[in-house]
Amino acid sequence: MKNLKSYLSIVLGFIFSFNAIAQNPVDVENNLSDLNLKKEYKGGKLYEANGFLIPVIEGSNEEMGEQYGALMKDEMQKIYDALVKKEIEEGKLDQETIQFWTDRAYGSGSLRTKQFYEGVAKGADWSLTDVIFLDQVMEFGIYYGKLHSFAGCTSIASWGEQSKDGEMYIGRNMDWSESFLNFPTVLTVRKPNDGSYKMATTGWAGMYAAFTAMNEKGVYLDVHDGTSMGGSLVYKERPSILNTMVDIVSESPSLEAVKARFNGINNSVSIIFTIADSNSAASVEASSLAGNRVRTPKNDALTVVNTFLADDWGLGTRETVSNSLRRYSNMQDRLAETKGQVDAQMTKDLMDIRLFNEDDSFKENGGCTKPELQDADITVYQTVFDIHNQKVYLKVPVAEYFADWTEINLNELWK
Repeated sequence: MKNLKSYLSIVLGFIFSFNAIAQNPVDVENNLSDLNLKKEYKGGKLYEANGFLIPVIEGSNEEMGEQYGALMKDEMQKIYDALVKKEIEEGKLDQETIQFWTDRAYGSGSLRTKQFYEGVAKGADWSLTDVIFLDQVMEFGIYYGKLHSFAGCTSIASWGEQSKDGEMYIGRNMDWSESFLNFPTVLTVRKPNDGSYKMATTGWAGMYAAFTAMNEKGVYLDVHDGTSMGGSLVYKERPSILNTMVDIVSESPSLEAVKARFNGINNSVSIIFTIADSNSAASVEASSLAGNRVRTPKNDALTVVNTFLADDWGLGTRETVSNSLRRYSNMQDRLAETKGQVDAQMTKDLMDIRLFNEDDSFKENGGCTKPELQDADITVYQTVFDIHNQKVYLKVPVAEYFADWTEINLNELWK
C-alpha cells in the first residue's frame, strides 16, 4: 500500500482537482430526474448528476466504444497525462514496454474487447495504443511494483431473511489513494445490440474494468485487492482479468453462471470478488499463484474485505494494512443487529458508519467507511445497488469532494 500511495502521489500530485460540472437542469426523455444531459454523440449521451458522470452508450461494441471515446475524451486525457504521459516524459516508461502491455490486452482479449477499444480510439481520435495502455495501467503498475494493489475495500450483501422484503441489497466502498478523488467517478451504462446483457460499471474515465458492476439480469460483481493474500505476481502470459470481468458481466445470467466462469479461470492477478444475483451472494478469492476459491455465505448476509476467509486455503486469518479484519468484524456485527431490516436506505446507513473516530481511534460499534486518510487509504466512492429495482446510489464521503447519495435509475437508462 505504501508503494501505491508513493507512486500515485508522484504522478498525480500535479493534478488539480476537477471542477464539478455545472448542474443546469434540462428536460430529458424517460423522466430521468436529476440527470443533466451534457453531450450527445451518435446515439450516445453523457449525463451528469451531483458531480458523477454517466455515459450511456448503445449499439455494437465498436459503436459503443466510439460514443464513449467522443463523450469522455477530455476526462480520459486528464488521467492519461497523470498516469502515462508524465512517466514517459521522465524516462520511466518506454514505447517497447507500452507496446507489450497493449499487444497482450488486445491479442488475448475477446472480440468484444477488441471492438470496444477500436471504437474508443476512433471516437476520441487517439491511437489504439494509447487507449489500450490507459485501460491496462493497473496490471502494468502492479507488475512493476508501482501500483501495489487495488487497496482496501468493503462490500456487504443482504437478502432473504436479512433484508426487509427478501430482495438483494449490496453496499460497496471503494477505498484507494486520495489522488483519485481528483477525477470524477464514472458510471458507464452499456446497451449492446449483439445479444449480450445491458450493464453498468463504476470506475474512472478510460478504465473499463467492472470494478463495481451489475447487468440487466441482476448479476453483480465488484473487485477488492487480493495481492496481500494471494500474491503480487502478475502473469503476463494470461489474459487480463480486468478485460475478462467485463465479458463475465456481459454474458452471465445468474450467480451460478458467474461461479462457473471463475472456476474455469487462472487469474492474471490476485483479486477478491463479490458476486451476486437477486437470490444469493458469494465471494471468489482469487490467487494468481494458487487458483480460485468460492466462499459461500452461512446465512442470508455476506461481508467481503481484503482477506482470504475461505477455510480451504490452509491460512490463518490475517490482518492487512487497511484493517480488513476490523472492517469485516464491524460489518458482520452491524448486519447481525439489523437482520430483517435491511433495504436500500439501511444499506446506505450501514455503509456510512465510520471505521475510525476523528482522533484515529477505532470507533465503538464502528463500520468500514474512511472519509479521512487514517490508515493506508481513503474511501474514494461508495455504491449501493438495489438489485430488484435496478437502482444504484453513488456517494463520495470525503469532505472536500463530498457528493451525497445520488440515485441513478438503471431501469430508465436501459430502456
